[in-house]
Amino acid sequence: MIKDWLLSWGTLLLSVCFNALGAIVIKSKMNEVGKIELQSFRKILEYCLVFLKSPMVVISIILFFSAPFLFAVALSRLPISIAYPVQVGLNFLLVLVLSFFFLSESMTVIKLVGIFLIMVGVIILNK
Repeated sequence: MIKDWLLSWGTLLLSVCFNALGAIVIKSKMNEVGKIELQSFRKILEYCLVFLKSPMVVISIILFFSAPFLFAVALSRLPISIAYPVQVGLNFLLVLVLSFFFLSESMTVIKLVGIFLIMVGVIILNK
């Protein structure tokens, strides 16, 4: 019972956390380094080298790219009509909250209403 939950809902939640945390740390470093200049291959390579010097960025990239594998594990045990909306809704919620606290992004009434509607939709889909 617990093993089944961990391999379905547990991996789904872990996938959401890995995806959101990876994206937030990567975005934080991008805010620090600046915009990617697409003028030449050399500029892109220089940006990547500066970007990848941070161990947190490397760990975040690993988290970010392992999230789809965890989602696949969950998807093999849950209906896609439940797993996908839950993953998207929770990912949106977590990214919005983390970006507010760690990236100082705005939290508007419209965003709060959107989160509420997404969560209500996810709950309704799971009934």
